[in-house]
Amino acid sequence: MAVKWTQKQKQVIDSRNRSLLVSAAAGSGKTAVLVERIICMISEGEHPLNIDQLLVMTFTSAAAAEMRERIGAAVEKRLREDPMNEHLWLQAALIPQAQIMTIDSFCLNLIRNHYNRLDIDPAFRIGDEGELTLLKGDVMEELLEECYQEGKEEFLQFAEQFGAGKSDRAMEDVILQAWQFSQSHPWPGEWIDGCRRQLEREAEGNLDESPWMEFLLRDAALQMGELAEQIRDALEVCQKENGPRVYEPMLEQDIVRLEAVKKAAESGCFQEMHKALGKLSFDRLAAARSKEIDPEKKEYVSGCRTRVKKAAEKCRDSYGFQNPEEAVQAIAGTQTVIRVLLDMAERFDQAYREAKRERNVLDFNDLEHLALEVLLEEVHQEHGDMDGQQKKGAWEISRQPSAAAEELRSQYEEILVDEYQDSNLVQETLIGSISRERIGHPNVFMVGDVKQSIYRFRLARPELFMEKYASYTREESPRQMIELQQNFRSRDTVLHFINDIFYQIMTENLGGIRYTEETALYPGASFAPAEGMAGIPSRLLFADTGAAALKQLDEDAMDYTARELEAKMIAGEIRRLTDEKEGLLVWDKEMESYRRARLGDMVILLRSMTGWSEVMVSVLMNEGIPARAQTRTGYFSTTEVETVLSLLSVIDNPMQDIPLAAVLRSPIVGMSDDEMAWMMAAYKKNAKKGQDRGVYGAWKLWEEEAQGGKVSGQAVDGQETEKQLLVGAAEIPEAQVRSIWEKLEYFQAMLADFRTEARYLPIHELLYYVYRRTGYYDYVSAMPAGETRRGNLDMLVEKAAAYENTSYKGLFHFVRYIERLKKYDTDFGEAAAAGEENSVVRIMSIHKSKGLEFPVVFLAGMGKKFNRQDACGSLLLDADLGAASDCLDLELRVKTPTLKKQALKRRMELETMGEELRVLYVAMTRAKEALIMTGTDRSLESKLEKWKEVPLNRGQIPFTILSGAGSYLDWVLMAAPAVPRDHFEMIQLRIEELVGREVTRQIGRKMAREDLLELKLDQTYDAGMKENLERAFSYQYPYQADTRLYTMMSVSELKKQSQIGRDEAAMGTERGEDGWIRELEPEGDEAKENTGEAEEKKPEPVFRPGGASRGTAYHRALECLPFHKIHSLSDTKKALLSLHEQGYLDQESYEWVDPKDIWRFLESPLGERMALAQAEGRLFKEQQFMIGVPAAKMGYEGSKELVLVQGVIDAYMEEAEGLILIDYKTDRILRKDREKGAELLKERYQVQIDSYERALCQITGKKAAGRFIYSFALQKEIAV
Repeated sequence: MAVKWTQKQKQVIDSRNRSLLVSAAAGSGKTAVLVERIICMISEGEHPLNIDQLLVMTFTSAAAAEMRERIGAAVEKRLREDPMNEHLWLQAALIPQAQIMTIDSFCLNLIRNHYNRLDIDPAFRIGDEGELTLLKGDVMEELLEECYQEGKEEFLQFAEQFGAGKSDRAMEDVILQAWQFSQSHPWPGEWIDGCRRQLEREAEGNLDESPWMEFLLRDAALQMGELAEQIRDALEVCQKENGPRVYEPMLEQDIVRLEAVKKAAESGCFQEMHKALGKLSFDRLAAARSKEIDPEKKEYVSGCRTRVKKAAEKCRDSYGFQNPEEAVQAIAGTQTVIRVLLDMAERFDQAYREAKRERNVLDFNDLEHLALEVLLEEVHQEHGDMDGQQKKGAWEISRQPSAAAEELRSQYEEILVDEYQDSNLVQETLIGSISRERIGHPNVFMVGDVKQSIYRFRLARPELFMEKYASYTREESPRQMIELQQNFRSRDTVLHFINDIFYQIMTENLGGIRYTEETALYPGASFAPAEGMAGIPSRLLFADTGAAALKQLDEDAMDYTARELEAKMIAGEIRRLTDEKEGLLVWDKEMESYRRARLGDMVILLRSMTGWSEVMVSVLMNEGIPARAQTRTGYFSTTEVETVLSLLSVIDNPMQDIPLAAVLRSPIVGMSDDEMAWMMAAYKKNAKKGQDRGVYGAWKLWEEEAQGGKVSGQAVDGQETEKQLLVGAAEIPEAQVRSIWEKLEYFQAMLADFRTEARYLPIHELLYYVYRRTGYYDYVSAMPAGETRRGNLDMLVEKAAAYENTSYKGLFHFVRYIERLKKYDTDFGEAAAAGEENSVVRIMSIHKSKGLEFPVVFLAGMGKKFNRQDACGSLLLDADLGAASDCLDLELRVKTPTLKKQALKRRMELETMGEELRVLYVAMTRAKEALIMTGTDRSLESKLEKWKEVPLNRGQIPFTILSGAGSYLDWVLMAAPAVPRDHFEMIQLRIEELVGREVTRQIGRKMAREDLLELKLDQTYDAGMKENLERAFSYQYPYQADTRLYTMMSVSELKKQSQIGRDEAAMGTERGEDGWIRELEPEGDEAKENTGEAEEKKPEPVFRPGGASRGTAYHRALECLPFHKIHSLSDTKKALLSLHEQGYLDQESYEWVDPKDIWRFLESPLGERMALAQAEGRLFKEQQFMIGVPAAKMGYEGSKELVLVQGVIDAYMEEAEGLILIDYKTDRILRKDREKGAELLKERYQVQIDSYERALCQITGKKAAGRFIYSFALQKEIAV
């Protein structure tokens, strides 16, 4: 069925030849619209475009892959309708190479295609996240060490101010922070130079022209204006009937003073504003004792004035604590440390670039900046020719598009940018350099939603979106904006509540955009009528965790945290919504009908996973509700990963007590607490000077005493005590000693094996070997949550494989690599188990949920306080306002804030609050069927009283009130009074009820357990149940023998099965002591055999890992060699060299093959027969086959199954008597008894040769007249 587009969606799809900004609300189908626009552009009109004429930039690789897939499916659909359309066939072929990618992928392609314009090695790679983190740490350590050695006074002052404790971590953090800010600018060096110029202007004392002062004055004017409006609102209440008119004079005076500060701030002069703030005061309200005054109106006015007074005084304390002269002096006192900071950031950037160059790696910042270097080239102009450009001596630098940019500009008819609200200045500059905007033909299509811009911590600039949102016209024009408002995701009950809330709390001053009817959400999805619980109002569940509430509980109940109580609220709601009879009905698109909600429909969204996800999972699991958290933390702290990492540390260096103790105590070795204690006790009693210490010393003591234990039987009260063994100077029970010795012996052998393998195995292969050797992989699989634990170990292998591709190598560096990742808080999050979506409740962060949708959303942690730590740091940075810090007087040891830092702090607080508003919007708009919020607060009662009547200005809560909120719960409580009751339910739960349910449940469990313990085992309580259980437990599967069968087997596997239970000596194999297979060399007289050529010096034995490579090399050579054309050893060597040169033998295989072995084979009677057969066309090599063999013929008597057997026959030849089967063997066989060796080979390969004969007869329809093995070790043919 064709999609029915709305009028505005159709307008977006059909608009051409312009730059178009699409403000697409949540759930408005922006991806579908974007795909349809692309399809129409490449398939409709007189001159449809080719898809490679479009550049589509997405925010994530997953989004790019999804879009490519959708476009491909749409083109295929149109091809089915119009199969003769050649243009569409061309588009289908071009889609895999279409430019649909992330901005990083675009930059990467650009750099690879134009590397010659850059000073980089074209073989560069993108560095691994962990590798780059370690590299930054190494570079930073070297940089700081270098600065300490220089010992400059300025640096020492910088270290004094920003250093903390015994480490340089705090100092490293501020340098990295400044460096990261610079990287968000298109030209990082220019941002740093701009900060330096700003410092120079501030040193001159001209503060009013500074960007930060302009913000400060604007913010003060805005605050005072809003506060004056609130006083006017209170004044109106005073003037109403029964109002507190006695307050009017004081309120009127408040308005005058607030307006005076506002006017002074609007003048643009800080000195005038400082004077006005100094005069700002609030007279005491007159007594209002008249009985005619309405108490509610009196309380409202009094509360409003108190709130205004606090806000105004806070503004005065923040901005008026210094006069202009004091402000200039304080800022001047920070100039030195700020300059050092900028210098350090610049030096770090240079050193980091050099370190990356040495390793030939790039990071994602490099991709964008190198792409800019390709697209824009510097143009030097004389000073004064161009305004606003950077000065370099007497010259100024501007940039113009390069030839590469011009080429891309002409290639791309349109540039389409998804999630534009999350762009930054670098990406904006990149897009501008290749667009046609500069030649008067705007061609950039931008789609996004500023209300969902939640990546400011990645230095996104939603202001870019807002600038165009404000300047682009709503009518058709070269630069047009279209608003998509309809939501095709959620029920109207969810949307009504979201609108009710955000109409009040999302303002232009806090959130970046005013939430109006133009930007609100409108229902677009259709839901069939339902009989039952469906379309329920949004709900807020909250509880008071204040001290008064907890005092009513007993000691056990008081141990519950607010997070646990909140999890219990959610558990109760989940049970209510998933009830099989009366649960929530959700619309299933695939079934096109309603069904009851299930656990997979539920998601719990959290602002921060740290500390919350673990509690949620624990409580829900205890409540019998399966739950899984998708986190980016906790990976390194999982038991299984810690255990394996400890083992790797011990393999690298056993003399580490904590890792060694962890391994000994783990299931890998299995020592108990008592055994560990006995082991250490023996060591403590035997302490000697100079011996190894700690756990390692104890282990070595037991190793030394392993053969020297003495038995001593001592009598106590006339009775012989338990048998004791003497270990060192300690007497230990024999049972304990035997157990400890056995485990330490096992561990010693295992560790020696691992240390040997670690010498040549890559880390990921070493991990696989550890898993197999210890069985730990299988062990964790059998534990609770085994699939997740197994996934964690698999992830460790993946990370090890990724590590092998970095510039760090070896086990030592891998252990250090992991330790440094922990130090720098780089985690991966636990592995997710597949196939759990329908059976578990998912727990994820709000950021993780962006772009997703869920039938039922639980928005938890509403009462969690906003994180304002960034605004409280010792250093504050802003991309526009520069850098600021406190002024530190080293002599007096006094630190005072600067006015500039106060301005940056205020801006950061407002930006943080705006970001939190948008995060809340994203969280609420994920819900399709139901939205349920939960929260707790220690001051709930006072907040309910405080927010029950909040003044509204044109339907919105003033931003001075909004910015005072401490949590999402505050915002919802502020807006709740104005939300219609049929849109929203507020349910306050009593803590006693929540805890009481848990106590009741635990008592029930305890009683059930006690009842079970009191049952009499010899008594039958239910005869029928007993019979059923006995029948079930005695059941035997009738086809148990067939479960050991494989559907398909190779001939080699058949051979292995026939050898099970036999040792290597019995099978005639021999390996070196180190497990390596040695190349065969002649023994005894065989070394002196005349080969027809001049004798050559016998080479030294060569040692190589594994025999499989040798066998493969010989088989490949024998397959390709023309036997009938080789008549000497010299011919053999030439033939092998020819095969190598032609590519039939690679270098390794060529080195494996000994020409003498091949020539001896060709001189043998079998070799001569095969050469003649090849000359006559009767020889066939490398015959592949697959046959069905009855299992009964393979030793599985009674089985009726058929097993597929596959393999490759080395060679066979046709002779008059029948077929002759030949199989080559390179196994090492002891030559001391050649006849015994031949018999061993016949016995070992009997099953394999039988299978070959059966297959050959089935394939050719002929009988086998002979079967031969040619052994290169024995240099003879063996009839089988």
